[in-house]
Amino acid sequence: MKRASIVLALTTTVSVYSAEATTNSTFENTLTQDWSGARTHLTESGVTVNAEYTNVYQAPLNTTPNDRSNTSHRFDLFTQLDFAALGLWQGGKLNTQVIASTGKANDFGLIQLSSPNSTLFAHDDSVMVTSFNYNHELSPATQLMIGKFDAIEMMRPASFYGGGTRHGFMNLAFTAPPSGVVPPSFFGVIANHKVGNTLWSAMVFDPRDRYTENLNSSGLFDDGVSASLGFAHFTQLFDRQTLLSLNYAYSTEKGADFSSLTPDLNFDATAQYKYNARFQLSHNLVERAGNPTESWGLHLRGSLADGNPNVFNATFAGGLGGKALFFDRPTDTWGLGYYYYDLSDDLQDSINALPTPYELRNEQGFEAYYAYEPLPWLTITTDIQYVTSALNTQDKAWLAGIRTNIRF
Repeated sequence: MKRASIVLALTTTVSVYSAEATTNSTFENTLTQDWSGARTHLTESGVTVNAEYTNVYQAPLNTTPNDRSNTSHRFDLFTQLDFAALGLWQGGKLNTQVIASTGKANDFGLIQLSSPNSTLFAHDDSVMVTSFNYNHELSPATQLMIGKFDAIEMMRPASFYGGGTRHGFMNLAFTAPPSGVVPPSFFGVIANHKVGNTLWSAMVFDPRDRYTENLNSSGLFDDGVSASLGFAHFTQLFDRQTLLSLNYAYSTEKGADFSSLTPDLNFDATAQYKYNARFQLSHNLVERAGNPTESWGLHLRGSLADGNPNVFNATFAGGLGGKALFFDRPTDTWGLGYYYYDLSDDLQDSINALPTPYELRNEQGFEAYYAYEPLPWLTITTDIQYVTSALNTQDKAWLAGIRTNIRF
C-alpha cells in the first residue's frame, strides 16, 4: 500500500472539516503575492488573510421561461487567527468567511431544486458572515470545532464534489449535494478523529438554515436537533487511491406533511423526523507516478431519505473528473457529471392529484466543465449544463456559462 498517498488523502479530508480560511505560506498563487514580505510576517504572527473574486456569466442556449443571460459577482474574504502563533494557547484557531455578492443567478424561470449557478444560489445582493468557528486540535488525530459553519465551503477541497461554488462544477448538485437534513450554513459542534486510514466525523447542529443571517444565533435548537455520524476510509484498489465513505444524518425538525396539501396549495399538517443515508465511492483511474493528487477518476455518490418531511426520497450525483493530465496540464481540472433527484412521492402525489395544468416530476441534469489556469492566481472555467424542471410543463434547458476566479 502506498502509505504517502493515504496520508495525503486523510490530510485533505481533515481540511474539509477544518479551516475555511485557505492558509498559504508562500502566496505565490495569489495576485497580490506577499505584500513585500508583510503577508508572511502577518501569518507568522498568527493572522492569515485571503480573498477571492468570482464572476459567473450564464445564458440559455434554447428557450426558457426567462430567456435572458445572468451575470453574478461574488467576493469572499477568509481570515484565520492562530492562537499559538499569537502567543496564547496551542492548538486553537478561529476561522471566518465573509461573502459579498451582487447580480443575478438562476433566474431562468425554471422551477427546480438544483441551482445551475451555486455561487448565488441563496442570495443576490448581500453581505453576510457564513462561517465563524473555533477549531481546536486535541491531538494530531482529533479535532473539535464549534460555531457557525458554511457546509458548502466545508466540501471545497474535495477532488470531484465541492469547489466551494468558486471552483469545479457550477451546479449545486455537485458543489454541495443536498441531503434535505444539513442546511447550507448552521450552528453546531463537529468532531473528527482519525484511526489509521479512516477518518470518523460526528456533528450535532441546529437544523435552521443560517446562511444569510450573519451571526444571528437566536432560537438555537428551537426547531429541533440534528446530528450526523460518518466515516471516510482511504485505501488502494488496483494500486490507485480509493475512497469509501458512509454518512447518516437525522433530524427531529418538524416540516410540512406533504400528504396534507390542500387545494389552495397549503399544508394543513406537519410531519417530524427525517433522515438521509449517504454512500460515496471515489476511485482514481489515472494517477501521475509519484503524485496521486494529480489524477482523475470515477466518483459515485448516492443517498436514501425518508421523503416526508424530507423533500427527497433519494439522490444521485456522479461522473468522471480530476486533473487534465491528458493535456499535460495538472493545474487544469475538468468534470463530466450526471445528477438525479428523486423527489418526495407524497409531495408528487399530492400536487399531481390537484386539478392543475402541471405535474411535479423528478429532476435530473448533466454538466461538463473545463477549468483553465493560465496564471497561478487566475482560473477561467467554461461550463455547459442540461437541466430539467420539476414541472412537466416547462421545457428542458441547455445553459452555457463562463466563470472567472481571481485569488488575491
